[in-house]
Amino acid sequence: MESTSSIAQSAAEHANGQINAFLQNVEDLTKALKDVETPDISRVKAKVKIALAAAKSAVADTATQLRGHAREVGSRTDGFVRENPWQVIGIAAVIGLAIGFVASRRSD
Repeated sequence: MESTSSIAQSAAEHANGQINAFLQNVEDLTKALKDVETPDISRVKAKVKIALAAAKSAVADTATQLRGHAREVGSRTDGFVRENPWQVIGIAAVIGLAIGFVASRRSD
């Protein structure tokens, strides 16, 4: 069973991959337009380059912040479990019983 942090990391990696793919597509589009030189296209290409640089920076900053936040949450969770093992076992048991009860009622 995957941990919450690994699921969050997988989701973040997928989102980051999607954003990077989008940014790559925009870069490819600007490269394809490199032979078209009109004043309007030149202005748009300049704006797109600036926007791409800003987006890449934002993606990198967000990824760094998410990693830091995930580590902090993992550390806090680990600390709570180590300080309160019996409470965690009790909570897990109650959740397991509730899921089992709901699952058995649905199968009837």
